[in-house]
Amino acid sequence: MLLLLVMGLIDLGRSFVVWLAIHDAAAEGALYAAVNPYCLNPSSPLSLDADPEVGCDDPKNVQYRAYTRALSETRWIPFSLVDPSRIAVIVAPNQLSPTPAIYEGDPITVMVIYTMPIITPIMRAMLGPELIIRAQAIQIALEAKPRNP
Repeated sequence: MLLLLVMGLIDLGRSFVVWLAIHDAAAEGALYAAVNPYCLNPSSPLSLDADPEVGCDDPKNVQYRAYTRALSETRWIPFSLVDPSRIAVIVAPNQLSPTPAIYEGDPITVMVIYTMPIITPIMRAMLGPELIIRAQAIQIALEAKPRNP
């Protein structure tokens, strides 16, 4: 019984630290999206009245900000708990839309999903090989075009 408790605490502690990291990452991405609503990812098209000098390449987009924040949250740990290949950042409004229509006051949602491998054999047998941890944050677009009255 004690062994089960210790194994559970190991994976529970890891999952809590990972959740904190991706929660902060989602908040960072949403905050950046509020001020830069047209740069959701590196391939985001800019609005027609945008400054041509300003692009959405890294580090000037929401996905990059959220991704790097998730990695930097665990840098104080001797071994990293967050594997970069297991992070997914989803930004809504729809990233795939060729001409996004984002206006002041529109909500922008940033969701960070992390697939954490379970390392203890007993917990792996009980929960499966992976645990999916999600966090999301919503901010209101501040710097977008105003709506027509």
